[in-house]
Amino acid sequence: MIKYFKNISIIITGHVFRCKIPYNTDGNINLLNMDAISTAGIVRISEKDIKKIQLNDIKSEEIIMPGDILFKAKGLNNTAVLIDTIPPNTTVTASCHIIRVTDKNFLPEYVCSWLNSAIAKNHFSKGAGQATGVTIANVSKTTLETLEIPLIPLKTQKIISNIEECAKQEKELFIKIADNKNLLYRAIIEKELQKY
Repeated sequence: MIKYFKNISIIITGHVFRCKIPYNTDGNINLLNMDAISTAGIVRISEKDIKKIQLNDIKSEEIIMPGDILFKAKGLNNTAVLIDTIPPNTTVTASCHIIRVTDKNFLPEYVCSWLNSAIAKNHFSKGAGQATGVTIANVSKTTLETLEIPLIPLKTQKIISNIEECAKQEKELFIKIADNKNLLYRAIIEKELQKY
């Protein structure tokens, strides 16, 4: 059985800022920097990834909750991540969608895996259409709502999401190894250059 995302979840666009973001160390809301989502698709939230802002017009549904999926909607790397823990009163900008799974027949981690699949990416590229000129790719809420997802047994959903998580961890390790190799090579080169 195939279902549409609009029938299994609530999709909320992050907070729309009509003017400059009101950073304030005594603010009432935390704003999550989307750089907290790694290239590998893993989210690690630290103090440096969150800034305090003052917002009086935030909607309650724009507050991220554990179990929500954050989906980077803007740019060429549309990555989805599952949020395990998040500081209270945290939101994101409109460059991100918050997906809250409401159908108990779907595990949030499986939905997250599906959003990162080649089938979903193909759907997103069709939804963007053939733009001309200089544009920033953006996956709209409507495009997400019309994405189809197969309903499969919960046990199989868990297996798929576990494989996806292992793949993300492996990708992140490869990125760290490559970064460390580059640092090592640079240090060796600099040391050799200092001899002259």
